[in-house]
Formats: sequence, C-alpha cells, structure tokens
Amino acid sequence: MERTKPFKVAVLGTGNSAHDHVNGFLKAGVEVVAVHGSNPERRDSFAKQYGIPIQVSDYRELLHMAEIDAVAICLPNYLHAPIAIDAMRAGKHVLTEKPMALDGASAAEMVRVQKETNKTLMVSLQVRYSPAVRLAKQFAAEFGEIYYGKCAYTRRSGIPGWGSWFTRKEQAGGGPTVDVAIHVLDQCLYLMGYPRPLYVSAHTYAKFGVRGQGKGPWGTPDPTGYCDVEDLASALITLENGGVIALETSWAYHGPDKRSVEVFGTEGGLSLDMMTSLTVYKNQFDTPVTLNPTLPEEDERANMAKHFVECCTTGKTPDTSPEHGLILNKIFDAIYKSGDANGKQVKVDL
Repeated sequence: MERTKPFKVAVLGTGNSAHDHVNGFLKAGVEVVAVHGSNPERRDSFAKQYGIPIQVSDYRELLHMAEIDAVAICLPNYLHAPIAIDAMRAGKHVLTEKPMALDGASAAEMVRVQKETNKTLMVSLQVRYSPAVRLAKQFAAEFGEIYYGKCAYTRRSGIPGWGSWFTRKEQAGGGPTVDVAIHVLDQCLYLMGYPRPLYVSAHTYAKFGVRGQGKGPWGTPDPTGYCDVEDLASALITLENGGVIALETSWAYHGPDKRSVEVFGTEGGLSLDMMTSLTVYKNQFDTPVTLNPTLPEEDERANMAKHFVECCTTGKTPDTSPEHGLILNKIFDAIYKSGDANGKQVKVDL
C-alpha cells in the first residue's frame, strides 16, 4: 500500500553534522519534527533556526513518539551503537553518522539488531551519493577485473575539536582513519564491488596532536582535554578477490591537503580528485584515451536523504548498508592492531 502520511524525522545532536543532515532532509522535502540536544541554549537556537516544533534533552523521549518514523544520529562516535540499537528496538528507522560504531564488535551487534527488528539502518557516508561517485560507478562497471585501488584523505593542519571526544580514543575510536579516511576507503571499496578484505598491514603515527599542534577549525576544542589518537596512518589492505587497496590519511602532517580515490582494472581506470574532478583512462581501438566527463549538479546530502526515506518506506537495502559499515569498522580494528604491532600483517575478523 502506498504511504500517504508525511515521513517525519528526529535529529539527535545540534553540531555541524546535524545542520548538514537537516539541510539535506529539507532539500529532499522530508519533515524534521524534533531535535535532541544536551545544551538547552544550542538546542533552542537550532530548533528556532529550522522551525522544529519538538525539542528534548533525553533522546529516549523521542523513541516513544508514534509520529516519529526515523532518527538521524549526529552525536559523538561512542553513542552511535547504543542509541541506534535503542531506536531500532523502539521501532524507529536509523540514519547514523560515520563510523557506524566504535569498533567491529559494536558494529556487528548493530547489524544483528537490524536483522532482528527489520528496521532500516543506514550509514551516513554522503559522498557515496555525490554525482562524482555515482558517475564513477557507471564507468567502473566497464573496467573488467578491478585489482588495484588507491585512496587518500589528508589534511595538513586539521585536527578537529582538540581535547574533546574527537581526539579521545575511548570516545572516537580513532583519529583521521575513522573520521575522514572512512569516506575515501568506502568509495574505493564501492567502485571495486566491495570485495571482502582479508589482511591489513598498517602503520600509525601520533606526532602533532599529542603536542597540541595541527589543530583545525572543526569541532569545539577542550583545552582541558587530551589527544591520544593517531594523526597519520598508512595501510595496505589485501582483498579476497586478489586485489589490494593502498590507503593514506592524516589530520596533521607537513604535506598537502588531498582527497582522492583511484581504481585500476584490466579494461580501464579512473581518478577522483577532491570529489569535484573525474578522469577516466581506457583504450578505444587499441589507443589510450583520457576522458574528463562533466559532472551533473546534484546535492549529495539531499540524494542521501531521499534514498534513506525510500529504504525506510519500501524495505530496500540502503546503498551505504550496515554490512558495509561493519566491514569498515573491522578494517579499522585491523589497522590499529597492525599499527600497534609495527606493521605486522593482521587478519580482518569478518
């Protein structure tokens, strides 16, 4: 039966990502009816800015409201899994910020509860819904066996919210690996068909954040806090299909800002640069050709919001599925384990 009543969403959190989600929902024509936030002033300002009628300090109040169909979790990483599980068990669909959980075990529990409740659980990896990645996927379908991928997300000086939950291992799960590299790694895996990862060899370094250097404009700093996560990581990920992915990421280093994804196959390859430029390499009539297709103008956040509602209302599996979120969390577990062992190869526990 076709749905007739409006789809209504509650946003949990009032930080930057919450603003991004609300704007995406509004552009997609989705009604945002409630907001949760622990700071009364920020919550009230947020609600007034977007005309949101309901505001609460305890997210559990929202889970008992029958008019709310779904929640968007825009809170610190350590809250993603417990709140998502509470929400699904209360009958709500869930869109959660990345990473899906602090670690692979928590992510696996989220997948189990999703299957138990049959509610939609989707990971907010919005760049997957960008015109650049969507068009890249169409080209990649013609590349034959894609056996090599490279991805990088580096900031020269961009540690977010130094001293806050962002830079605390027990609350964030890690540094740039889980915060920004997750985007390019997800895109690389996606373009390669999301093959199962087998092994990881990685190195992680904490050279700037531990000294209070390399701070960026994101997040809210806590000068009384600390930083015990990496600010640079490099990893080689071996895949079950015989392929491999080389990953590098940083929040702070003496080098350029980069955001790139490259994949190479038997019949072609491509490069995505800063998600605004797509270059395709292939042969035509045995002659190498390079293509620079024009990217359509679309809003990735609006695309993601529309897809989320479609999945919630039809039962379709999200493109950025909980299974993909689990794979990413398990790879991160292996990266940190290998990094602690000075690059020793570690099996991905899937």
